[in-house]
Parts: sequence; C-alpha cells; structure tokens
Amino acid sequence: MAANSPPAKYLSVLKKYFGYNEFRPMQWRIIHSVLNERKDNCVVMATGYGKSLCYQFPPVFCNGVGIIISPLISLMQDQVLSLQVKNIPATLLGTAQKDKFTTMEDIRAGKYRLVYATPEWSISDGGARFLKELASSETAKITLVAIDEAHCVSQWGMDFRKSYRRLGALKTSLRGVPFLALTATATPIVQRDICESLNLSLPELTCTSFDRPNLFLSCSVKGTSILSDIKSLFNSQDHVLSRIEKKGSCIIYCPTKKKVDEVANCLLEDGIKCEMYHADLGLSVRERVHKDFVRDKVQVVVATVAFGMGIDKPDVRRIIHYGAPQDIETYYQEIGRAGRDGEQSHCHVFYQQSDFSLAKHFLSTLDHKYRNYKESMTRKIERYLQTDECRRRVIVSHFDPSGKIEDNPQCCDNCLKSETKGNVKSNDSAYDLTNDALLLLKAVRDTGGCYGLQVPIHLLRGSNNKKLPSKYHSSELFGAGGNKPDEYWKLLGGLLLREFLLEDKFVNTSGSFGGFPIKTIKVSGTGYDFINNDNYRTGFALKATPEMRPHLIKLNRSKVIQPGTWLGHMPGDSTDGLHRISLEEVVFDALLKFRVLVATDLDCMPYMILDNHTIQLLAQNPPNTIEELAKIDGIT
Repeated sequence: MAANSPPAKYLSVLKKYFGYNEFRPMQWRIIHSVLNERKDNCVVMATGYGKSLCYQFPPVFCNGVGIIISPLISLMQDQVLSLQVKNIPATLLGTAQKDKFTTMEDIRAGKYRLVYATPEWSISDGGARFLKELASSETAKITLVAIDEAHCVSQWGMDFRKSYRRLGALKTSLRGVPFLALTATATPIVQRDICESLNLSLPELTCTSFDRPNLFLSCSVKGTSILSDIKSLFNSQDHVLSRIEKKGSCIIYCPTKKKVDEVANCLLEDGIKCEMYHADLGLSVRERVHKDFVRDKVQVVVATVAFGMGIDKPDVRRIIHYGAPQDIETYYQEIGRAGRDGEQSHCHVFYQQSDFSLAKHFLSTLDHKYRNYKESMTRKIERYLQTDECRRRVIVSHFDPSGKIEDNPQCCDNCLKSETKGNVKSNDSAYDLTNDALLLLKAVRDTGGCYGLQVPIHLLRGSNNKKLPSKYHSSELFGAGGNKPDEYWKLLGGLLLREFLLEDKFVNTSGSFGGFPIKTIKVSGTGYDFINNDNYRTGFALKATPEMRPHLIKLNRSKVIQPGTWLGHMPGDSTDGLHRISLEEVVFDALLKFRVLVATDLDCMPYMILDNHTIQLLAQNPPNTIEELAKIDGIT
C-alpha cells in the first residue's frame, strides 16, 4: 500500500471523527508509518500543520489506546475536552489525580482511545507497570506512545525537563510499540538528542518547513510611553480594544512580573480590558485567566512566558513582546501561538538595548557545555531584532540553514519597507563601520581581553577614568575614537558580539565576587581575521543597528514607515473607511455568536465547536442542504 494514497476506509474515519476530507501529505506518511510499518517517528512540524492528528488518528482507527505524554496539565485538559466534543473517548492521568484508580480500570476495559499522561506519572513505578500491562492487553492494547513537546527531552532545548529525559526507559520497556516524538521547535542538534535520549529505533524523521507564512513579523525600539507603543500597533482611528475584539485574541509578553503589572495597569487605566498572568498570582487566578482566555471571555492577556505553552487556541491574532525575547528558539515557540488556524496574524517586539543584559546575566550561571549554544541563540535574537533584512529568513535559517522561503513583501516590516521604497536601501546602510570596528577590536585586543567593553571604550575615548590603567594612556589607540559618544561604542560592541567578531569569556573569581563567574570580552578567531586580513575586512558587511543610527555623523535619515500605517491594518486588511458590510461578513459574525452560545452551553472552548476556517467556508458558500453541509471541511 502506497504511503501517499490513503484508502477510503482511512478517509471515512478521518471525516467521521475529525471532520476533514483528506490528510495533509506529511500527516498521512506518519500515520501510515505507525499503523502499517510500526516504526518510531521524530516529527518536527510547524505550529498549525496538524501534529496532534498524527497521534490521535491511529488509536481511533484501530480501536486501540494512544498514550500521549505532555508537559502541562492545562494543555492536556483542553485537548481531552476537545476530543470529547468530537465524541472521541479521552482521559487524563497524573500523579496528583484523585480518581486515578477508577480511570485506570476504565482504560483497562477499553473505554478510552486517547490517554493523556504527565511525564512524572509515566516514569513512576506504578505508571510504568500499568503501561507495560496495557502493551500486552487484548482489550486496551497500546497503539502508540506520543511524546508531545519533545524538545523538553533535550538538554539543548529551551524547555529542558529532567522527567522528560527519563522517558527513554519507557521505550526499552514497551518493545514493539511505536513511539512518536513531536515538536514544532528543534534544530538538527536537538533532533539528534531527542532520538538518542528516547532510544528511538531507526526513527522516520519528518521535518516540515519552519516558515509560518501567515505571520507578519515586525520590531521597533521602545518609545517613552507603554500605552503609545501598544496603541501604535492599531489603526489610530480605532480604539485598541474594539480593534482587538474584531481581529481576535492578543497576548502581550513581558520579561518580568514587574513589567507585566506595569503594562497591564497602563491598559486598564485607559479602559482596555485585560488580564495579568504570572507566577506570583495564585493558582486559582491563573486557572481562571487561562479559562477565560480560551473561552473568549477576555481578549487580551499580559503575561510572562509562563503563559502560553498550555494554550491551544487557534485564533490568537497578535503576539506582542514588550521587551526582548530570551533567545531565538524561545521566540519562535512563543510566536507559534499566533495564527494556528492559518489566518493572518501579527507578531511584534518592542525592545531596547538594555533588555539583553538580563538574558546575558542568566547565561553566566549555565554549565559551560550549554552556555555557548545558548549564547549563540541570544545573539541571534539580537540580530533578528536589529536587522534590516528579511526577519523571516533570520528565523528560518536558524533551524534550517538551507531552508528556503518565498519572497513576499508582506512578510515582515523590513520587506514591506523595501517594497514601499522601491527596493532602495536606507542611507544609513551606506555608512562604513569598518574603521570603527577595527578600532574597537584592537582596543579589546590591546587591553588583553581582561575586561568588559567599558575599559576598551575608555581607551578609545581617551578617558581619564581610573578603571583604565595609566599604561594605556601612551597607546596609539588612546583617544582615537573620542569623536563618538560612549553609547555609540557600546552599541558597536554589541554588534561585533552578534557578528562573532568579539566573544564573551566567563572568568571564575573568588573573594569579593563570592566565586561567581564574571564576564569579560575578547577578540574571537574571526575577529583576528578581521584585524589582520584586509581582504577579509573588504568582504565583511557590517550594518548599523537602529539604535546606532542617531549617533552616525550627519546621516540623512530616510523616511520610515510609521507603525500605524501598516500595523493597524495587517497586510490584506481593508483600509477603506467606508467599507461596506458584505453578506459574507454578516454570516461570519452570526456564526461566531452562535459558536459562543453552543460552547457556553457545553462548557467548552468556542473553537472546539467550529474553527475559524470552517466558519469562513460556511460564510463564503452557505450550504443549502444537510448533505452540502456535511461535505464542508471541518464538519463531522
């Protein structure tokens, strides 16, 4: 049987239980591999592509039991509820569950197709024995074991969990049972670590593109007002709240609990309804906020990164970071919560240079083996935020250096600016940073790589600061960069770090430092090539960051598109102030309201009744008969 042509019996079950008329190509390949070849799989699939169907379909099709191991109770609860709405029997097992033994008896009796479990329960003595028992059961035989959010297995991943690392013992115990490791976020090194740690046997590797073409990406430097910054993302003619309510939900991420409170209070004082979410809030409060958000009772949540991994909400339209994300992989995971239904969504970052200091502080506490890897990811998020090139390419190239994306002027703010200007580059890119970079690299070299950036900068600026040893006053570099301010040289130093011409060096100290590592800066191997090789310098393009531009000498600043002119209306939005309401929009809005009523009655999430894509299909071509309705994708 060809893996690319599912027989009718598979499509019949797909339509009956999941509402889809056909599989996506990658989905069927994985499902075929599990059901017909009994193979292990490592699946790296972009958010919104349909990972969950890959492990939900096989046990439903063959009346077996699928064991799904997931890191968050809230996420599992939502997925169990979603399956129950589809009349697929599902349940949850965890270490703190009160009715655990009754549930286990029902599982033995074959009452459930999908069983969600925490990693802690799965590796416990009781959990492992129970799973081994099911593997040889006639009434409830295990069809597969799926490890969701599998990047948590890897010590290279951004959400490493020790309990996940121990799941490899299950594979050894459950011989003959196909294992699926699934994630939306894994570089090649993380993929290898996942397969090895879980003891997967000659696994099939499926890796879709990391590109999310429905996400519009943009960044800007923070202004002087939080409220002004947030409002700049919406059409100035519309109130922020009404704009969000029309366009879907919004998550605003902040790096600290203090900043969450600050941003949320600014919005509340302006009459914008929102909720806060961070670790200092009680469990009952966090659960209420989560429940209200996924049930569309609140549209805006201001949160730390603790909010989101358990959110399986398809119609989040905006992800806003008020502060630089921790690193490139964490950022990709967080923006993955936007536009899961495939509809156009917007991801924006407000940042300032000082945001990067917090992430770098935490790096100093990491084991050296992983510090360099994490450090490179931190530099990449800095590069992403400050680049004037395609932001989408920066992200995709991190996960897949050979990955290709289609040119699209509506891809990100930089591509849109380039299109608007007729592909004429900003004048600031013409400013040659080579000589300044050479000066700073030499200053770091000559001061021995024993300091941070400030001492080499004191040298270049000819400072009499006591931190600069007097022996450097006779150096030819002393005062060589005195025509530019201290802040400019700091920004240039940050750029040289991101371009790997400089590198951090952590030095363990004692005495007054209490044995904690301190960070110094040294010239990298690439940096020495830059210093010593004229040809190398000629081919090395350094571009000024947005923060550097005001400091550049008499630079003609090109006109920049103001955020409100394109962020208020995401590409594809109508900007006609006299926009006429079409019949399609009337039907769409009516179905949205109907969906909320049914969801409230069933105590579930609105998207579990009808997703936005299905509502759009119904609004575009309203069916006239039950038969026509049944043919629509998403209707069971």
